[in-house]
Amino acid sequence: MKRSVNAVLSLSAAAALLCLGAPADATTAVLLSREELVRKSATVARVTVGKSYTTESEDGRSIVTRTELTVTQPLKGGADNGGRKVIVLEQIGGTYNGKTQRVLGDASLSQGEDAVVFLRPGDKGRWHFTALALSVYHVDTKGLARRSLEGLHLVRRNGGALVPAQAPAEEIEPVESLMTDVVRLAGVK
Repeated sequence: MKRSVNAVLSLSAAAALLCLGAPADATTAVLLSREELVRKSATVARVTVGKSYTTESEDGRSIVTRTELTVTQPLKGGADNGGRKVIVLEQIGGTYNGKTQRVLGDASLSQGEDAVVFLRPGDKGRWHFTALALSVYHVDTKGLARRSLEGLHLVRRNGGALVPAQAPAEEIEPVESLMTDVVRLAGVK
């Protein structure tokens, strides 16, 4: 009994500490290095964003947006999607039947966009971002990749604790360099 009370008190204290420094309009996420992001992702690919539609989740508890992603270059786990060129990304949020839900700090994609995405498998063959906005590098027309971490309050692990982390300076790099690094980290031959 004493052990469970201590666990509850420790968890409550950790949650309170996280809330003290977190902006009210942000989602708290653990800052992952690129190596950690590659390791935690079942699939990493360069994609072109296709059509999306918003509906209710199967259990009726949330609104979900499903977006078709056409894989233009698999970087890790290409066989994980059954060899299909189009995969379906599912995100919580959107507007459906006059109701709107939103997850602050989740990545936003636009139809026709070029991006490098880090994904984990979900139910019914759908995919999810591995770590919200940390999971997407948007590629511009000049071939430069960058992330948008708006809406994320980042923390890092320090022993057994989570402490506030500085958002990395805006990372802009050639997409070819990003993809080469991902392939190297994934150990793909």
